[in-house]
Amino acid sequence: MTEQLLRRPVATWVLFAATIVLGVYAMPKLRVESMPEVELPTLTVRTTWSGASPSAVHRSITVPMEEVARRVHGIEEVVARSYPGFSQVEISFRRDVNIEFARLELAEQIGAIRRDLPMNARPPEIRGDVPEEFQTADFFTVSLISPLDPNDLREKAEAWIVPQVMGVEGVASAEIRGGANRILHIVLDREKLWLHQLSADAVLRRVLTLDDITAGGVVRTGPTEALVSIRDKSTVPNLEKLVVGRRGERLIRLRELGEVRWDHEDPTYLVRINGQNMVLLSVEKRRGSNAVSVSRRIRAMLPELEASLPFEVTFEIDEDQGGELEKKLRELIFRSLLILGVLLLLLLLSMRSLRLAATVVASILLAVLISLSLFYFLGISVNFITISGLTVCFGMILDNSILVLDSVHRRISLSVGAVS
Repeated sequence: MTEQLLRRPVATWVLFAATIVLGVYAMPKLRVESMPEVELPTLTVRTTWSGASPSAVHRSITVPMEEVARRVHGIEEVVARSYPGFSQVEISFRRDVNIEFARLELAEQIGAIRRDLPMNARPPEIRGDVPEEFQTADFFTVSLISPLDPNDLREKAEAWIVPQVMGVEGVASAEIRGGANRILHIVLDREKLWLHQLSADAVLRRVLTLDDITAGGVVRTGPTEALVSIRDKSTVPNLEKLVVGRRGERLIRLRELGEVRWDHEDPTYLVRINGQNMVLLSVEKRRGSNAVSVSRRIRAMLPELEASLPFEVTFEIDEDQGGELEKKLRELIFRSLLILGVLLLLLLLSMRSLRLAATVVASILLAVLISLSLFYFLGISVNFITISGLTVCFGMILDNSILVLDSVHRRISLSVGAVS
């Protein structure tokens, strides 16, 4: 192959020029992250029900979730566990199953039974199984510090901050930790229930009908057709006037049986900094996105967002994997260039030829450029593992280049001597 390349210098130059152009095109588009994305064919469904006992969690959440999980195509094993306050169902799939399609199918199955779960249980979360060696901390976390009550701070942050962060390109999810979720609290009077010959379960079943979706008809606009659905909004006035029973011609409404008010769940934890309350904003990047680019976008929008909020709050960045990765990559590039400079100097001193020394350095740079181009076109990310592999190859290329050049140099010297 070397002989063919030497006989066709123009084609060789075109080939190397094309390689350089492809490398220059691919490098800005490389996916950069701290660790490779590894997801085993296992999904975990976690459902939180604050204050519930393991037996109640098992009966009301774990058993229905286990039944739903067994309907999904391609499962091998389902392991269900019930703990105080939450349920966890682990679903293992066959190796040939597409885990993304399995996640969608599981989400559809769970959506079908969502109304049958306890009202104050949080929506089920579907998570992939990542090996412990590849697990990392939160991608980006920000402390929101404010004199507001922690519950009010959480509510305002979910209304004003989370939508803005979710709009950043490359962000997959954003959630607030701390404080407590706002809930509608219904307190029933036992005597009034007995008086009207109603039970709490009957009232609950009637309240759950507010989640019913009613077909409202079809709207046609030109060639498009849209289905319209109607669902009552769960508010205090709507709940108070909800009809829960009937005695003869008289309708019994919920406000006659008790009280409906806004309340908050029990907070999981409370944190104060310098006398002010704090909640945590946790951000996760979208699968396959560039960690460094996403981190830059979030950092750039935070000052503007903080200045535009209608309530007093201070942002403090706690965890920034993209920023830390960017610093490490800059240090790595600086050290690599420094090593190449020292290498060039040593080769000049030993070979006493700028052309030979430049050939060794150019071969190393070209090999790295080709590798990064293949990373982009094969969908491989730049992470600590792939960088370690490049470092090993860096040394091998250096050794091979010096040996080949030394061999070529000696053969040329012998040929020149023989001709003389």
